[in-house]
Amino acid sequence: MNLADRLRELAERLPPGGLLTLTRDGLLALAAGGDGQASHEVLQADVTVAELATRFHRSASTVRGWCEHGRFEAAYKLNGRDWRIPKRAVDAFLAEQRGEAHATRLGAWRAVRRPLLIG
Repeated sequence: MNLADRLRELAERLPPGGLLTLTRDGLLALAAGGDGQASHEVLQADVTVAELATRFHRSASTVRGWCEHGRFEAAYKLNGRDWRIPKRAVDAFLAEQRGEAHATRLGAWRAVRRPLLIG
């Protein structure tokens, strides 16, 4: 499968109007050929607010509030608008909810701006 076919396959997996963030490593793996798994991993790397809302049986606004208050470490806004939550952050959140030992902290390279509380 050539690069154009692999990119077409990625595009077909996206919903209409959907966006795709492709890391440098993901792009290099896609260009290298491989077995086609790199493109699927890139799409499944982080979780959306809607996916978590469905999974936790909560409203999307509740999950967005959790993100804004730092409940998901390393959650970030894609294009300054839509929250994305790394799967490791979801696992750490669930471990904390179960009272398990605090999971390893995620890298600080994805800083989240916290709202300034005026009081």
